Amino acid sequence: MKVLKNVFLVLGLLVVAGAGALLIKNAWDLRILYEIAMANKSQPSVGNPTNLVLIGAGLAAAGGVLLGMGIGMPKRTAGAVRHDAIEELQRREATPTEAPVQTADPRA
Repeated sequence: MKVLKNVFLVLGLLVVAGAGALLIKNAWDLRILYEIAMANKSQPSVGNPTNLVLIGAGLAAAGGVLLGMGIGMPKRTAGAVRHDAIEELQRREATPTEAPVQTADPRA
Protein backbone atom coordinates (compact mmCIF):
# COMPACT_ATOMS: atom_id res chain seq x y z
CA MET A 1 0.00 0.00 0.00
CA LYS A 2 2.89 2.34 0.65
CA VAL A 3 3.97 2.25 -3.01
CA LEU A 4 0.40 2.73 -4.22
CA LYS A 5 -0.03 5.62 -1.80
CA ASN A 6 3.07 7.35 -3.17
CA VAL A 7 1.97 6.70 -6.76
CA PHE A 8 -1.43 8.27 -6.05
CA LEU A 9 0.23 11.25 -4.40
CA VAL A 10 2.53 11.87 -7.34
CA LEU A 11 -0.20 11.31 -9.94
CA GLY A 12 -2.57 13.56 -8.03
CA LEU A 13 -0.03 16.36 -7.83
CA LEU A 14 0.82 16.03 -11.54
CA VAL A 15 -2.84 16.10 -12.56
CA VAL A 16 -3.53 19.12 -10.35
CA ALA A 17 -0.50 20.90 -11.87
CA GLY A 18 -1.72 20.04 -15.38
CA ALA A 19 -5.19 21.32 -14.53
CA GLY A 20 -3.66 24.56 -13.29
CA ALA A 21 -1.70 24.95 -16.52
CA LEU A 22 -4.86 24.33 -18.55
CA LEU A 23 -6.72 26.87 -16.47
CA ILE A 24 -4.09 29.52 -17.20
CA LYS A 25 -4.09 28.67 -20.92
CA ASN A 26 -7.88 28.81 -21.05
CA ALA A 27 -7.99 32.12 -19.24
CA TRP A 28 -5.54 33.50 -21.80
CA ASP A 29 -7.59 32.12 -24.71
CA LEU A 30 -10.81 33.50 -23.30
CA ARG A 31 -9.23 36.93 -22.92
CA ILE A 32 -8.07 36.87 -26.55
CA LEU A 33 -11.46 35.61 -27.67
CA TYR A 34 -13.18 38.41 -25.83
CA GLU A 35 -10.84 41.04 -27.32
CA ILE A 36 -11.44 39.70 -30.83
CA ALA A 37 -15.20 39.57 -30.31
CA MET A 38 -15.21 43.16 -29.13
CA ALA A 39 -12.89 44.43 -31.88
CA ASN A 40 -14.22 42.59 -34.94
CA LYS A 41 -17.39 40.57 -34.84
CA SER A 42 -16.66 38.68 -38.09
CA GLN A 43 -13.24 37.14 -37.32
CA PRO A 44 -13.31 33.33 -36.82
CA SER A 45 -9.56 32.88 -36.04
CA VAL A 46 -9.88 31.77 -32.40
CA GLY A 47 -11.60 28.48 -31.54
CA ASN A 48 -14.08 28.07 -28.72
CA PRO A 49 -12.11 27.17 -25.54
CA THR A 50 -15.16 25.72 -23.77
CA ASN A 51 -14.03 22.11 -24.32
CA LEU A 52 -10.64 22.85 -22.78
CA VAL A 53 -12.33 24.46 -19.79
CA LEU A 54 -14.38 21.30 -19.27
CA ILE A 55 -11.28 19.09 -19.65
CA GLY A 56 -9.42 21.25 -17.14
CA ALA A 57 -12.25 21.00 -14.65
CA GLY A 58 -12.39 17.22 -15.09
CA LEU A 59 -8.64 16.91 -14.58
CA ALA A 60 -8.86 19.05 -11.46
CA ALA A 61 -11.58 16.80 -10.07
CA ALA A 62 -9.65 13.62 -10.92
CA GLY A 63 -6.47 15.08 -9.41
CA GLY A 64 -8.33 15.99 -6.24
CA VAL A 65 -9.69 12.45 -5.92
CA LEU A 66 -6.26 10.87 -6.50
CA LEU A 67 -4.60 13.28 -4.10
CA GLY A 68 -7.21 12.57 -1.44
CA MET A 69 -6.81 8.82 -1.89
CA GLY A 70 -3.03 9.15 -1.66
CA ILE A 71 -3.23 11.16 1.54
CA GLY A 72 -5.88 8.93 3.08
CA MET A 73 -4.21 5.56 2.50
CA PRO A 74 -2.43 3.90 5.42
CA LYS A 75 1.33 4.13 5.65
CA ARG A 76 1.78 0.48 6.60
CA THR A 77 0.37 -2.57 4.90
CA ALA A 78 -1.73 -5.17 6.68
CA GLY A 79 1.14 -7.63 6.31
CA ALA A 80 3.55 -5.28 8.10
CA VAL A 81 1.11 -4.77 10.97
CA ARG A 82 0.58 -8.55 11.26
CA HIS A 83 4.35 -9.16 11.18
CA ASP A 84 4.93 -6.65 14.00
CA ALA A 85 2.17 -8.24 16.10
CA ILE A 86 3.65 -11.72 15.65
CA GLU A 87 7.12 -10.48 16.58
CA GLU A 88 5.78 -8.82 19.72
CA LEU A 89 3.91 -12.01 20.70
CA GLN A 90 7.07 -14.10 20.21
CA ARG A 91 9.10 -11.58 22.20
CA ARG A 92 6.63 -11.80 25.10
CA GLU A 93 6.71 -15.61 25.07
CA ALA A 94 10.52 -15.69 24.98
CA THR A 95 11.01 -13.49 28.06
CA PRO A 96 11.39 -15.55 31.23
CA THR A 97 8.55 -15.19 33.68
CA GLU A 98 8.70 -15.60 37.44
CA ALA A 99 9.21 -19.15 38.70
CA PRO A 100 5.96 -20.81 39.77
CA VAL A 101 5.32 -20.77 43.51
CA GLN A 102 5.41 -24.25 45.07
CA THR A 103 2.48 -24.88 47.32
CA ALA A 104 3.21 -28.50 48.25
CA ASP A 105 5.73 -29.47 50.94
CA PRO A 106 8.90 -30.68 49.18
CA ARG A 107 9.77 -33.04 52.13
CA ALA A 108 6.77 -35.23 51.58
